[in-house]
Amino acid sequence: RRCLDYKNVSLISFGIRNISESEIPFLKKNSNRIDIFWAKDKKKWNLNKFKKLIKNKTVYLTFDVDGLDSSIMPATGTPEPGGLLWDETLEIIRIAAKNSNIVGADINELSPIKGFNSYNFLVAKLAYKILSYKFLY
Repeated sequence: RRCLDYKNVSLISFGIRNISESEIPFLKKNSNRIDIFWAKDKKKWNLNKFKKLIKNKTVYLTFDVDGLDSSIMPATGTPEPGGLLWDETLEIIRIAAKNSNIVGADINELSPIKGFNSYNFLVAKLAYKILSYKFLY
């Protein structure tokens, strides 16, 4: 959200499942700079629109793992069903890597569960995929 304090910056969000009522005025005010691919509409997403939005642009990826479906990522403060699955996530990152100049990335919202390291590994693998796609494409 704070990135929109800068002119000529836009925001694209994938897998959003809900918003608070207090965010609605902000979304309306910045509707020309925000594109949301709602989780409930996953089957209808137009990824060609995403490609056009980022084509030849400088992109910074920020990835909140609570955007992943809780069946693959319960290790977050706000696990919720209906999020992104692994292959869907990788396709979005692949498209970003092929069509834009990714200059940085961060991964947030991991809340490790003691004794369950597979979720930590998933986040590490996500970082690995972002880096490898960046340099592969």
